[in-house]
Amino acid sequence: MPAMLSHQRRQPTLPLSRAQPPGSTAFRLGSLLIGLVCGGLAPLTAGAEPPAGPVALGDRRELFVDDFLIDRLSNVRLELQHPQPKEVVFACDRPWEGNTCIYFRIIPEEGRIRMWYQGAHWQLDPQDPRPTHPYHICYAESTDGLTWTKPNLGLIEVDGSKENNIVVTGVYDNFTPFRDTNPACPPEARYKALGQSPQGLIAWQSPDGLNWRRLGDAPVIRQGAFDSQNVGFWDPVSGTYRAYVRDFHDGQRDIRLALSKDFQTWTTPERLALSPAVAREQFYTNCIDRYHRAPHLFLGFPARYVERKWSPSMRALPDRPHRELRAAKEERIGTAITDGVFMSSRDGLHFHRWNEAFLRIGPERPGSWVYGDCYAAHGLVETPSSLPGAPPELSFYIAEHYWRDELAIRRWTLRLDGFVAAKAPFDGGELLTKPFTFAGRRLSLNFATSAAGSLQAELTDADGKPLPGYSLAESDETFGDSLDRTLTWQGKGDVVALAGKVVRLRLKLHDAEVYAFQFTD
Repeated sequence: MPAMLSHQRRQPTLPLSRAQPPGSTAFRLGSLLIGLVCGGLAPLTAGAEPPAGPVALGDRRELFVDDFLIDRLSNVRLELQHPQPKEVVFACDRPWEGNTCIYFRIIPEEGRIRMWYQGAHWQLDPQDPRPTHPYHICYAESTDGLTWTKPNLGLIEVDGSKENNIVVTGVYDNFTPFRDTNPACPPEARYKALGQSPQGLIAWQSPDGLNWRRLGDAPVIRQGAFDSQNVGFWDPVSGTYRAYVRDFHDGQRDIRLALSKDFQTWTTPERLALSPAVAREQFYTNCIDRYHRAPHLFLGFPARYVERKWSPSMRALPDRPHRELRAAKEERIGTAITDGVFMSSRDGLHFHRWNEAFLRIGPERPGSWVYGDCYAAHGLVETPSSLPGAPPELSFYIAEHYWRDELAIRRWTLRLDGFVAAKAPFDGGELLTKPFTFAGRRLSLNFATSAAGSLQAELTDADGKPLPGYSLAESDETFGDSLDRTLTWQGKGDVVALAGKVVRLRLKLHDAEVYAFQFTD
């Protein structure tokens, strides 16, 4: 948590596990961005290790967030997309909240969207910087993701009153709930959380997400720094609980993974393998979870921490007096800056991380370009589009005006599955996948073109030879902007005759972007 002279440790005080180099499955961005235009399709020179055999896709949705399924690109590149800022939907304006509220956690449930967050306030007096009240874990909820209410829960007494939305108080630093979907989970433990103590992470449980109790006073994970949002969840694919926690290596803030079968006994946290490799980079939050529309993919939205020094450009940023006030006791509080990045993984340990910012701070304005910008809430929400009749979109919830009394949450939006686009310019390009098998009757694309743009698709055998009835010559030209368009060949979209057989997909694109594809019934 960015805070002046907080108890956070800038160096680890507990032993670190051995840093793991990026594994052989890590992805190299450079090979993805350049496809040779001449000489046909150019093979990618580096990337994920090719599968031992054809990939069994079944009916799962595949996103172009990495090169796992890509064999060759020609004048096509994978291009990172960026959420767009919308309206402010939440203000941290209660006395028990404050100017350093942080670590928002959002969980969509049937009929409502639930939010937990840490209420905190710092007195910005350089002679006496300190919190003005204990850290409170607060609760809010919404039916649409736009309008949020803070119910008076009557659970925790603060300043002589229980008229507040606090569910836990006096935590050491952070506390992040999740809804436990483990089929063996008893009703009284349907919600769980990892909360920081001075010695490590404490396990908590609740039947309803409101009434919480510790599962003992001894930390269940001890090795780490933990001074950030440490997230946990049940992973139905591996049948384990996962915890993504904060630690350090060589003085750099990093992210680590621990596993557990019972939420009590955990493996030693192992440092994530991130690629492409960067000599020095630091992350605060991680926001890692399985993507609900493609659960075989882990997606993360870390806050990237960048330390800078005083310079003419730093002095030209907004609110110089306030920046100097924050820096009076510790320079980095006034001169560090944060933004947000995007990463993805297929095993939850080896991540492809885009060096370019996924969340940019944006235009210079009062309260911006500070240490605390672009901290994303953990959890994505599908919300209706503001355009009548348009399909739903993904909402991100991003804190802004950190250190200010007007600290608030702004909603940002992105098209469903739209994290990365396989994009070709107007003069055209092609993409060819590696061999795979599928289950389903039709091929659906999430795509967008210009009015003059188009795409066509071809299904080939394992050697790249077009299959009769599914060649480019027989492919109907497709254009528009859709999350789920069935492709056709001479008016027919039934591909069930190829289900279970080894095929490849070739896409021919003109001023077009493809985000995902799926074989479905």
